[in-house]
Amino acid sequence: MTQVVRRCVHVFATFGAGGPQIRALQLMAHMGPGFAHVVMAMDGRTEAGQQMPPGVQWELAPPPPRGGLLATVRAQRRWLRAQRPDLVLTYNWGAIESVLAARSLQLPLVHHEDGFLPDEAQRRLARRSWMRWFALRSVPVIVPSLVLQRIATAEWGLAPARVHHLPNGVDLARFRPGAVVPGPVLGTVGGMRPEKDHATLLAALAQLPAEVRAVVVGGGALLEPMRALARQLGVHDRVEFLGPVADTAPCYHRFAVFVLSSRTEQMPIALLEAMASALPVVATDVGDVRAILPAGAADCIVPRENPTALAQALQRVLADQPRQKLLGAENRVVTEQRYAAAPCLDRFVRVYTATVVLR
Repeated sequence: MTQVVRRCVHVFATFGAGGPQIRALQLMAHMGPGFAHVVMAMDGRTEAGQQMPPGVQWELAPPPPRGGLLATVRAQRRWLRAQRPDLVLTYNWGAIESVLAARSLQLPLVHHEDGFLPDEAQRRLARRSWMRWFALRSVPVIVPSLVLQRIATAEWGLAPARVHHLPNGVDLARFRPGAVVPGPVLGTVGGMRPEKDHATLLAALAQLPAEVRAVVVGGGALLEPMRALARQLGVHDRVEFLGPVADTAPCYHRFAVFVLSSRTEQMPIALLEAMASALPVVATDVGDVRAILPAGAADCIVPRENPTALAQALQRVLADQPRQKLLGAENRVVTEQRYAAAPCLDRFVRVYTATVVLR
């Protein structure tokens, strides 16, 4: 009997390399041969597609011409009608016009919110909050963090039953402990964007002993400015900028400590990858970081945009190798118990399939 293949349209604010995009790739593979996928990036960036798992049926669609809200909604409405999708999946504020277009066509729709740019990191813009309520009030909304779940219900006014808190997961076979313990090497993985605040990491490195080095994995618009800042701070010979890396799993084996210096996050996938790799973590107090890390790592969580606090926490961990191993082991256990990829991905697929069936 011929299998029915459902057509799934994904509209991203951006399909550049990042945590939500990597999770989407995992989900496309996890959904199996019963789905074919069409991906549109509203900003035209499609680097994440280079990491698409083999065997996934998928294609890229160009974004609509730049225009105002109503013009973009009309363009997306025409495109979605031509696509005849069985399911529309939208991602973040940058895809809000596609949410409105899909709703106007009464298409089965699930929206994902994964976090904010710096302009909404601490306080949401009233106009966008109202628009989110208007656009999302009758569709399932998936969020990865308890912080976002609270924002969606308390600030955007969405019904709690519509907001699904589904934590991200990590591939425990791919991200696993390394065999060799490196020297005093700090490491971070993430796009070179303002919200990741690599500047604070570099400023903290400048306050640490000269033997401490850093490895920065990720590409983006701020790569060259961060190189320049490293030279300005006098740490350029202690930092290795790897740029974008297709497979980041081996990179974690080069780190003694994973550093998350972000101004804003919700549930960073790189944090889970580091924990699964049995690394100790020093991180800023953003999103669900405090809820994710074990209680024994409380003094490894510091205020954001505070290089001195970050440097002090890093020095405490680097100076205590037995504690490094203990923290790393505890982090691995947490990922095994709570964030294994398959069960996490299954929860997403259940929301998707329920939405298709309820059409």
